[in-house]
Amino acid sequence: MLAYFGYPQAQEDAAERSVYAALAIIDNLMQLKGPDGRALETRIGIATGIVVIGDIIGSGVAREHSIVGETPNLAARLQTLAEPNSIVVSESTHHLLGRQFDYQSLGEQTLKGFANPVQVWRVLREAAVASRFAAGHGARTGPFIGRVQEIGLLLDRWQLAKECEGQVVFLSGEPGMGKSRIVDALFERIVDDPYYHVICQCSPYHTNSALHPVIRQFERSAGFTMEDSATIKLEKLETLLSATDNLSDSTRSLFADLLSIPLDDRYPPLDLAPAQRKAATIAAIVHQLSRLAEQKPVLFVLEDAHWIDPTTQELVTRVIDSIASMCVLVLITARPEFLSPWTGRDHVTSLALSRLSKTQCAELIAGVATARVLNPTLVEDILAKTEGVPLFIEELTKAIMESATPDRPVVPATLQDSLMARLDRLGPAKEIAQVAAVIGQQFSYALLEAVTRTSAGDVATGIARLVDAGLAFPQSRAGELSYSFKHALMRDVAYDNLLRGRRQQIHERVARALEEHFPAVAESEPELLAQHLAQGGLADQACVYYERAGDRAAARSNFAEGVAHFSNGLREAAKLVEGPDRLRRELALLLKLGPPLTIMKGYQTPELEEVYERACETGTRLGDETGLFKATWGLWNSAIASRNLKKARDRAQELVGLGQHSTDSGLLLEAFHCRWSTAFFRGDTVTALTDGREGTKRYDPARHKWLGPVFGGHDPGVCALNVQALALGLSGVLASGRSCVEQELSLAEMLNHPHSLAFAAQSGTVFHQLAGDHEALDQLAERVIELADKYNFPPQRAHALLLSGWAHAIGQDSEAGLELMEAEYPRASAVGPFFRYYAALLAEARAKFGKFSEALTVLRSALDTVSEPGIGVFVPELYRLQGLYLLRLDSHNQEEAMRSLQTAVDIAKQQNAVLLQLKAAISMAQAARSISQPKRGLQPLRDLCANLPDGFDAPQLAEAKRLLSKT
Repeated sequence: MLAYFGYPQAQEDAAERSVYAALAIIDNLMQLKGPDGRALETRIGIATGIVVIGDIIGSGVAREHSIVGETPNLAARLQTLAEPNSIVVSESTHHLLGRQFDYQSLGEQTLKGFANPVQVWRVLREAAVASRFAAGHGARTGPFIGRVQEIGLLLDRWQLAKECEGQVVFLSGEPGMGKSRIVDALFERIVDDPYYHVICQCSPYHTNSALHPVIRQFERSAGFTMEDSATIKLEKLETLLSATDNLSDSTRSLFADLLSIPLDDRYPPLDLAPAQRKAATIAAIVHQLSRLAEQKPVLFVLEDAHWIDPTTQELVTRVIDSIASMCVLVLITARPEFLSPWTGRDHVTSLALSRLSKTQCAELIAGVATARVLNPTLVEDILAKTEGVPLFIEELTKAIMESATPDRPVVPATLQDSLMARLDRLGPAKEIAQVAAVIGQQFSYALLEAVTRTSAGDVATGIARLVDAGLAFPQSRAGELSYSFKHALMRDVAYDNLLRGRRQQIHERVARALEEHFPAVAESEPELLAQHLAQGGLADQACVYYERAGDRAAARSNFAEGVAHFSNGLREAAKLVEGPDRLRRELALLLKLGPPLTIMKGYQTPELEEVYERACETGTRLGDETGLFKATWGLWNSAIASRNLKKARDRAQELVGLGQHSTDSGLLLEAFHCRWSTAFFRGDTVTALTDGREGTKRYDPARHKWLGPVFGGHDPGVCALNVQALALGLSGVLASGRSCVEQELSLAEMLNHPHSLAFAAQSGTVFHQLAGDHEALDQLAERVIELADKYNFPPQRAHALLLSGWAHAIGQDSEAGLELMEAEYPRASAVGPFFRYYAALLAEARAKFGKFSEALTVLRSALDTVSEPGIGVFVPELYRLQGLYLLRLDSHNQEEAMRSLQTAVDIAKQQNAVLLQLKAAISMAQAARSISQPKRGLQPLRDLCANLPDGFDAPQLAEAKRLLSKT
């Protein structure tokens, strides 16, 4: 027989009750006799711990709840150790019982299924003398004990902040250590100071809801109510912003968009790309904070940062980096598992809350107990179980003060037992607490009323009991009744005490209530509905809302949140019945997951390739040509960015095959786009030029402008002209190449697509570098930098600065140009397939100032990455420059230098890169002359000049003719 104490009704003295019951069972069974006339005997084992109560199993008299946990197994093993008519208890039970009974130690016993020996005791009898405690009324809130140094530090930082020396304090501590209590204590001590307070509360339900704490803070500050129309909300928002004279049209539009308020005619539309909108919103929030700080000091509190969403973390970082000379104190609280990204700054102080000392703990116990003088043994028991954690001390002491058996108070084994007992004492209000716990740490009265299947009066009574019991407290939200559990642990206990089936039902009701009665929440926080639907076992609908949440996050450039939402959607999709519908959902989510995952983790992450491989497999099983094309394109994009040119070539050819079988002409154009890009980066100049021209023929701006945002971010028509310009540049046909550069810039401007324009300008700088036009290069680089700064394109910015540095270092003998290149080279070469090109430019600039050894270092490093001999654009330049600098570094390097130069000529010829071949042949002729072997180096130059393509007009031709004329 198995019996549970503390379920379904939690009891503080469950262990004591179990032993009394065991003694009574033995006593009564001994009075009974079996058929043979002998008295019945029994053995009893008792263990204390946490178990999980599951669904009902069995039927009839065998119906019971399924139980999961180590404790039942331990009790079963203990009863096998017991002698007939005896009781054996575990160490945890013995500790709880204290001196209520007399015991015999049985020492440590090795039990089957338990790795370590277990200390056990035999219960002999009830002790002659037991502890007794007088009744009394405990204080509802314990006194603020200790923390003198912590409060002193906060007040010191507040004083500095008031003197416009912005400060940040990062306050960490495990649950129950009093982080929020310290924040309240600070508010109490500065109550007479004129200041603004901004409080942002992170939530476990919104770890992937961009700027959720900030949005809630603005809604509270503006005084929004659920009944407010969009017009009224706009008026309240204007009133809020007018307090700081921050009423520009763009600011009002940004904040209205942040708060999901539809715009009217007073507000200009936000014509911003998602990344630009995100950056502008963060900047506007920081600016609003600075305007507040100009009027009065600001105390900015961010609570529970361990639940922070990535975009709020980005915002807080901007705030912290901006307040050094502002009248602002930022106070952040978090649990220890959250690693602060803000340490290392001069104005940031980290403060870890330690546990209270034994003396402080005893003082806190006395403060909570007030009218009751607790037995020293009980105090010691509390101290041992709470281990210096203030909340544990307060709650366990309260549980004793509220106990129904004050003559025999037993300290619960854990805080969970204490809180569960307090919940059980709520009676019918316990259900209200549990429904509220499913809603979340914070919950509105209106939503609670919509979800709870009781009368409005019962809901009101239940909330009142929660507040009276100190388990929840009202929150300040204008026009809307809202509450919060006193501590996250209280919410967790109420939530965990629900049976799984019951919990699922409530989650489903919460989701339905949000859909039907709170459409604004469903629209602005689809991830919240998704979570409730998922927890409610409704995977199909959870997928829909996770996908919406991901779309919303990605559209606002909140890519980390987007990755989380799409990944959650995939997890829910995996729960669906296998079939076409499940496959379609998975394919859609995989294809949407790829782009934000690329932005967050880069092209080289194995996770990205796994996503697209899975999408390819799913698209193939579905027979979805478009989906399969997009998935294969993702694999191509990953390969090209990861610099695996062989794999990229194969993927591009697959795409051409898929495009040729598709009825969508745009897909075939995009396939050619991939093939010409791959050909260019492999150094296949002829294919790049041929496919680029094919792309220009096929391209129609009206029909194909959608391809840019979907595939790669830039327009294929712009790229077709770009690859023609670069291929012509490598071929030395510069006049035609310049014409293509002008056309691609014109097309990008006509499309009004920022990324395509930045791409065109970036590519134009490469062409002008090849042509040796330093002035044109410098002008176009400035334009790239301007676009990159405006639209937040870091790779393009690094590229432009590197090339601008090259133009100044080579064209103007500027050491500042070389310094700029050195600074930008790591950033520029870290992304994309241009890294060997950047290495050649940096080597050339280093050599310009006599740093031949350093130039050779970067060249050799780049050449080490060539996995296919002769494959890779600008590889001939690496060999050419290596040959030149080997010779300049040491005359004994003649043979190695000449071999490197010959390799440059051969590879350039193989790639049909006539300009690079000519440069290599000229360098070889010059090197041969410098080592007194002029005839050795002239033949490659002579052969090339006799077979130059039509239209070849590179300026290097004049030097070639001069060298040949001397023979």
